[in-house]
Amino acid sequence: MKCLKQGNQPCDNACDAVRNKFWDNFTFQSSFLVFLALLALSFFIFGVVQDQTGVLYLFRNIPFMYRALESFGQQPWIVLLIIFSPLVGGGMQLVLCRGSCHRRDILVIIMSLIAIFLVLLTYPLARAGGEIFTIDGVFMLGLSFRIDMLSFTMLLITSIIWFLVMVYAHEYMKKEKKSNRFFLFMSMTYMSVLGAMTAGDLLTLFLSLEIMTISSYILVVHVQEEESYSAGYNFIIMGLIGGFSILIALLLMQHHVGDLSFSSGIASLAGMGPVKYWIFGLLTMGFGIKAGMAPLHVWLPRAHPVAPTPASALLSGIMIKVGAYGILRIAISYYFPPKGGLDPELLWAIAEPIGTAIIWLGIVTMAVGVFLALQQANIKKMLAYHSISQMGYILMGIGVALYLGPKGAMGYTGALYHIINHALFKSLLFMVSGVVFFHTRETDMYQLGGLWRKLPLTTVVCLIAALGISGMPLFNGFISKSILHHGIVEAYQYGDRMFFYAELIFIAISAGTVCSFIKLFYYVFLRKLPQRFQSIKATYNCLDTAIVAVAILIVAIGVFPRFILDYLIVPQLQNLAYDPTFITQHIIPLRFFTWTEFGNMGLIFGLGAVLFVIGTKLHLFHLKLPKWLKLEFLLFYPLNLLLRGVCRIMYGRKCPVDQNVMARMKVLHNEDVGLIERFIVMTDVLNRRFERSIIKSDALLYTLFITIVLIVMAIARWL
Repeated sequence: MKCLKQGNQPCDNACDAVRNKFWDNFTFQSSFLVFLALLALSFFIFGVVQDQTGVLYLFRNIPFMYRALESFGQQPWIVLLIIFSPLVGGGMQLVLCRGSCHRRDILVIIMSLIAIFLVLLTYPLARAGGEIFTIDGVFMLGLSFRIDMLSFTMLLITSIIWFLVMVYAHEYMKKEKKSNRFFLFMSMTYMSVLGAMTAGDLLTLFLSLEIMTISSYILVVHVQEEESYSAGYNFIIMGLIGGFSILIALLLMQHHVGDLSFSSGIASLAGMGPVKYWIFGLLTMGFGIKAGMAPLHVWLPRAHPVAPTPASALLSGIMIKVGAYGILRIAISYYFPPKGGLDPELLWAIAEPIGTAIIWLGIVTMAVGVFLALQQANIKKMLAYHSISQMGYILMGIGVALYLGPKGAMGYTGALYHIINHALFKSLLFMVSGVVFFHTRETDMYQLGGLWRKLPLTTVVCLIAALGISGMPLFNGFISKSILHHGIVEAYQYGDRMFFYAELIFIAISAGTVCSFIKLFYYVFLRKLPQRFQSIKATYNCLDTAIVAVAILIVAIGVFPRFILDYLIVPQLQNLAYDPTFITQHIIPLRFFTWTEFGNMGLIFGLGAVLFVIGTKLHLFHLKLPKWLKLEFLLFYPLNLLLRGVCRIMYGRKCPVDQNVMARMKVLHNEDVGLIERFIVMTDVLNRRFERSIIKSDALLYTLFITIVLIVMAIARWL
């Protein structure tokens, strides 16, 4: 496979496949590598069941190899190998594979596969509690990294999905320009995601998140069109707001507690009055923006439709989970009592009001996401809103984990299980939308139909993903949604009766999710096939390899749910301050395939089907909200007024506005300019008062700042 060329210089445009049946669609390589990855995961599962050594079980009969790998996997610095392996791959692709898309993609996929094996080797280290690897002298505080069972769980699902999306991206990116740049920034984003998941303190997590924000911004604006730049500005502005929120909380923690490491800080925070709630609120806001939490989700539905599908799959499947992981990590680190500590009841009382707020914040996020998803025609925008809604489920689980104190293990279990499940079925749904777009160049579901005849494999895989996210028994979403339902029921059984209404809302929102995916499946695959798509011919390639592999994982988890529960989640619960008796009586003996659970999901699916029929008949899926009800208006209108006032003070009565930018935005959106765009333009107007011509935007300023910080960190390390 060779890349197209312009003159004597290799271009970075779409790659032209060699006309060879064996190599053309990457079928053999992708299938073989996916098979290896799934085989490794299977052996890992078998090894854990046998002797809790993970992939080392493969080499039990080769003593030298076993001891070498065991020693290697227990070295604290292995975390750096995991973090920097994607960056090494990104550098190698630039140096060795610049002129060959084929070699580049092989290298990217192999490096992703290596990351899986490195993660698997750390299982014994994670089960033992993990060891902290520190880099002293950075900002006088140092950086620290650690792999415990929570980190390991996140690393495992991340590395598997990233590998499969890279297999998928090989075929998809053939039709995209600047693919070398895309894969390079994918590698940088992967590195930052791994760094965030292995962070041992708040400073390391903060820096990793900011690197992730900057590198993933390039993925959002990859196509370099007006709409992508608009979404990119939105993305970076919200990312900066989230980053500064975390930074303020970090400074407060350092000032009041004097320690940023992820160890129980509740005793220190207990006597601080309102400050402890301000810290959690700022951290929740910062991580919530990264996670797409309502009402801070406004960047998410704009970023997904414009980014290439592999980036969308990872944005929704993995990167927003980093925000959810951050909230969960902060909760168990700073607001859980230490296991075996003195007077835990007093300390748990501090977490109770925080848990209450998080539960209702999760419920609101679920409701907003589902309602807005039902109004969308664009497939990717609909899936983006469902990412927001599913984050609400996770937030609700984290809230229950805090609110119920020693009896909150069900909320923790449901939240973490749903993080895993959502990463799978949402990545798959975005990849399915990419396959549809790959063959039809269309994302409007109302313009599609009848694709089950042309893309039968994609149709089956989409059905599996839709059943997964909807919570159908024998699919993975059923497991985590059942656990979360148990959690909210326990919230009103052991706590306040007001959470009974939260359960009713939970059921209604779950029915709305079912309705959404009945709508998606019907309009895209079941209706009459439009004439312009009659010529579509399905061909097997690595797009299908990747989506089938993820679909297999969704079904496997749905049929065998005990593995994740017993070997990944319960060990975490046993290391937290939860009541061991509650875990033994309520978590370990959990049964999922009962008539009660089937009846609950049957009710939800029945309500969803009825809602779809009523919504279609009454045209409830085409509602137009008034502008004053839009979240962008409520969030940014006050900021817009403030900036206009400052602008008038600085410039006089008439504040200059870039009319060309505003005009382009009007054409783009076919409506009045959105308030976020007004906010961005106004900020740009004020910046030009002080900035030189070389500095064009806030994003460049912030990028320069982070670059300088990283250089200082490197110098401090070597000095």
